[in-house]
Amino acid sequence: MEINQRGGNPKLIGNNWLSSLKKFDRERFNSLQHLSVEKRKKIAAIYFFNLELANIAWNVTEPELRYLKLRWWEEFVKSINTESSFKTNEYLSILSNLVSEKVLSKNDLLRLINAREFDCSNKPFDSLDQQMEYLRDTSQNLLFMGLSCLQEFSDKSLRKNLSEYFGLSLGLARFILAAGSLRKNKCYSFFLPSRIDYDAFFQSRINDNIKERVRSDIDFIFHLIEKGDKELKCSQLRKKSFLILNTVKLLIPSLKMIKNKPELIFRDNHKISFKTKFIGKLKELIT
Repeated sequence: MEINQRGGNPKLIGNNWLSSLKKFDRERFNSLQHLSVEKRKKIAAIYFFNLELANIAWNVTEPELRYLKLRWWEEFVKSINTESSFKTNEYLSILSNLVSEKVLSKNDLLRLINAREFDCSNKPFDSLDQQMEYLRDTSQNLLFMGLSCLQEFSDKSLRKNLSEYFGLSLGLARFILAAGSLRKNKCYSFFLPSRIDYDAFFQSRINDNIKERVRSDIDFIFHLIEKGDKELKCSQLRKKSFLILNTVKLLIPSLKMIKNKPELIFRDNHKISFKTKFIGKLKELIT
């Protein structure tokens, strides 16, 4: 389950959707600041649509109502014909236009909606494979759709690879960093092997299985980022184009700290102090 990164309940529909995205998904919002206003709004509309869906599980207490809201969004996507269908709502109009221009696929939007059914269930993942499938349908899929709006990522093969390396890694990183908040709200986080492990998780106790899962996921995140960096070196993209991909890299210092001390997953806040950042930069220069 992905939670908003700032706490609270956003006012999701309305004229302040960009402000809501900035407040509740600041990392993704900030990754768009180098773009023109038009391009920024296109990708922001996709990210805000994700925020709408992600917050259903947090803002609606009745499971049946959660599923009904998802079905409403499903019908909305299926009914999109032209951008003029939703002139009264800017971000829905932008989404409709992207679909009608075939920049976005309805199937990708529907994948995102269907994946959010898992959030509404408040059940643990049955397997690591199920967890990864969820992240591919949400965070990886989301970046793939965002990159589809930019001409420099018109190569579908490149777009697919980069969304895996930087989108999948971001979703997995957010799972780990949100573990403390999810635990506090009695929600499941990343996959754990047994009921005993989940009992320990909800009691804020660390055990060997949880340590292994956390470290394994963090190693996989770093592996994906490394593969992504190699792909970018071989590409003809300008460095400015990398900014939309760099969101997960901002989380690396926190992930390194958690890998060294897995018990830190139970923190509610993983902000890195200026001192830690400074020391990290020095180490990079020395090594």
